[in-house]
Amino acid sequence: MTADQNRYSAPAHKSRCSLRSLSVKLWMDLNQDPMSDKIRIFSNRLLIVGLLVLAACMDESQSGIVARVEDWTLTESRLADLLVLAQPFPLDSAAVGDLVRHWVGAAAIAQVASVEDLLEGEEAARFSTWLERDEALLNQDREERLGESIVVDSSVVERTFREGSYRLLAHVLRRVGTETPPEERALQRRTAQRILDVLIAGGSWSAAVADSEDPDTKETSGLLGLVVRGELPPELGRVAFQLQPGQVSAVTQTNQGFHILHRPRLDDVSDLYALRLRDRFLTVADGRSNEGLLLQRGWLISSDAIMSLRQIAANPSPWLGTSLVLGSWQEGDLSGAMAARYVLALPPDSRREMVAASEEALETFVEQLAVREIRLRDAQERGLKLSEEILAQLQEGHSADVRQWYQDLALDETAAPERVGLSRYMEGVVSRRASPPVLGPLFEAWLLERVDWTLVESRIPPTLLRVRSLLEGVASLSPQ
Repeated sequence: MTADQNRYSAPAHKSRCSLRSLSVKLWMDLNQDPMSDKIRIFSNRLLIVGLLVLAACMDESQSGIVARVEDWTLTESRLADLLVLAQPFPLDSAAVGDLVRHWVGAAAIAQVASVEDLLEGEEAARFSTWLERDEALLNQDREERLGESIVVDSSVVERTFREGSYRLLAHVLRRVGTETPPEERALQRRTAQRILDVLIAGGSWSAAVADSEDPDTKETSGLLGLVVRGELPPELGRVAFQLQPGQVSAVTQTNQGFHILHRPRLDDVSDLYALRLRDRFLTVADGRSNEGLLLQRGWLISSDAIMSLRQIAANPSPWLGTSLVLGSWQEGDLSGAMAARYVLALPPDSRREMVAASEEALETFVEQLAVREIRLRDAQERGLKLSEEILAQLQEGHSADVRQWYQDLALDETAAPERVGLSRYMEGVVSRRASPPVLGPLFEAWLLERVDWTLVESRIPPTLLRVRSLLEGVASLSPQ
């Protein structure tokens, strides 16, 4: 199996309810006889319309508020609308919670953009790009200390790629969660298989990635990175190291969902592979140079660091201003606020895993953060600074992200934001008409400090029950 590598980078509530009997009758009539492909397409669209009508008929007086930003609200009724439109979508609390938080972040951007300069404002850009700035400075530090010892020429690239110990991999993901019902799980598996079938028939990898539900890799053609054995979940690892260049895998399940892995050919990714390989070699050399660093600096972890880190992982935002110290060395300390920044930058799934992680794993995480902070401060004391070119690139990246938000939310710098812009944006996101723009976690936290907001997670399970009931009710009308 192969895949081509194109790129890697109401007004009348009563009248709406009256449509219910009509939509159900049409759905039943269309299923009386065998249907042509065109009628099947129409019936699938009609099913969505019928479900949206059913969701709209929820009694608004019984529809609680799931989230609020200033005077904009996301009700159970509206969330049910979005979840119906999103099908197939994992109907579990974690996935839907992430969707609600995305609504909160988008609403915050719209509200703050009306009173602050998000495009060129220094404070907004600083919070938006802090992690990239730190990473760029650490990269300069590593290069200055160790770069001359790392040589990766074409012969090294070709030999390493042929050996297969370092593999550049990409994936497509269809998400499921622990609460995903069997019917939804089966639907996501069939969707993944359909994507794979199109790839086998000659479809492009970029088109397959457009149907991926992994926001962290979707913008880079599904790229997972350069990996070695043991770095992927076991289910993926076994498959990844059986793939030949150019191959795609069968649909493979993990606790995240259903994956299709792709191992591109060297000719398609030679420059990227060489760059990532040198980065890996440099990281390995840096790891060796960091051995004993904490001992040299007199590192001492605080007695309550592990317990505090679990609490930070559960909800990092309130810890961004804490004066708590997780550990110290001779010249400085690691604050809980700094740890919260890094935890906030992790994907939600990783944060949830941290809450239940072992003490040893959490202690290692704290130590890695301490090493990182020591290296950053050493570099700053040496006077190491980012070049104007890198700073300009980071600023432009931030501005491009904000401009995309302005466009997607239909924001006008000269007018107050309108709720309809957010509503249309969310419909586009859940119906996969567009990929959501980037909203950095610390930037989001900075935005949320500037608005009055709330998120009521206890409203999510009742909404899920309503949506499942709607889906099951309409599915029962379809012939088996």
